[in-house]
Amino acid sequence: MERTFNPPSLLRWLKPLLFGLIPALGCAVLFTLLFTLCLTFGVPDGWIPFFAHLAVLLAAVTGGLLAGLKGREQGLLLGCATGLALFAVHFLLMLCFGSLSLVCLTYAPAEVLGGALGGVLGVNLRK
Repeated sequence: MERTFNPPSLLRWLKPLLFGLIPALGCAVLFTLLFTLCLTFGVPDGWIPFFAHLAVLLAAVTGGLLAGLKGREQGLLLGCATGLALFAVHFLLMLCFGSLSLVCLTYAPAEVLGGALGGVLGVNLRK
């Protein structure tokens, strides 16, 4: 049996993915600005990596949650896909601005697992 391209099934995945990815990018910027503001009030510079990972994790959970709410099923897969898409955007930004290093790879698990957690929560909040 030959498989054919089925646009409705692709849209079934693409809509929740974009519905989670776009706000997740906004949340990443918002949380980064919020944590930067915290750093100006005397938090030691050694906390910067922690705050960066926390901002990315919270953004991924938010994106996965919104994708799960929109998709209504398969929250784990939608959340992981949202986290991977968020990491891809993050990776491309690091590549464009010349800050690409092995530290970049430490963001991948936080984004994928955070997205998965958000996706599972989003699907289960609907029921």
